[in-house]
Amino acid sequence: MVKEKKYNIGLALSGGGVRGFAHIGALRALEDVGIKPDIIAGVSAGSVVAAFYAAGMSADEIFNIMGNVDMSKFLQVDISKSGFLKLDKFKKFIAKNLPVENIEQLRLPTIIAATDIEQQHEMPFTSGNIAERVIASCSIPLVFKPVKIDGSYCVDGGVLHNLPSYYLRPLCNTVIGINVSPSKLGPIKMNVRSLAYRTYKLMTLRNVIADKALCDLLVDIVSIQSHSTFDTQAANKIAQKGYFETMKILKNSELIKGMTL
Repeated sequence: MVKEKKYNIGLALSGGGVRGFAHIGALRALEDVGIKPDIIAGVSAGSVVAAFYAAGMSADEIFNIMGNVDMSKFLQVDISKSGFLKLDKFKKFIAKNLPVENIEQLRLPTIIAATDIEQQHEMPFTSGNIAERVIASCSIPLVFKPVKIDGSYCVDGGVLHNLPSYYLRPLCNTVIGINVSPSKLGPIKMNVRSLAYRTYKLMTLRNVIADKALCDLLVDIVSIQSHSTFDTQAANKIAQKGYFETMKILKNSELIKGMTL
């Protein structure tokens, strides 16, 4: 006998920097076809969108908060032994715009995925301060300082699982994955920051292969490959591409046509 899973539909949102605006478009497409996840998991940029969505905000409401913000203004230089930048301003921004403080207070069960860099294992947060855990999930190693939570030094969840379907598969009958971190890599600059980021990207491209295989329905948003991870001026274009690519997949999916919503 097949054991019934705890949740029907789980939604996994990948990391991808500013390409994460495509998640907002994807959410709007899901709204338009009437798909409402029972649980959501996010990594890095996906954790930001997941937190706002789980708080009860629509795709349009999330874009109204995030779409006109110059993300570069949140990057504070903080040269230290553990990173070049810190995200304290972004943490305050997230906390200010969320209606609740802790993950367990969100309307939708939520997993914010980070990585314990010291103990070398996954850190799927399901409780505790949202903003702090989202920042941990976004902290690319060497680029951003690790975030210390409950005695653990946490970095970007994409180090081990850039598409958090890994956390949803044991819990859900159906897992929908939205991947906004396409495989094409642009030219590299020969400096420490660029090399560190390229190394991180190679890790995520490798681990996402297994994560994709865990999805019942995968939306791989490839049209955003031309946008760099830090292309802060292209939010609207990226969100539109996320919407149209997701809608195309949903309309042609036999899984969605037969799904009990």
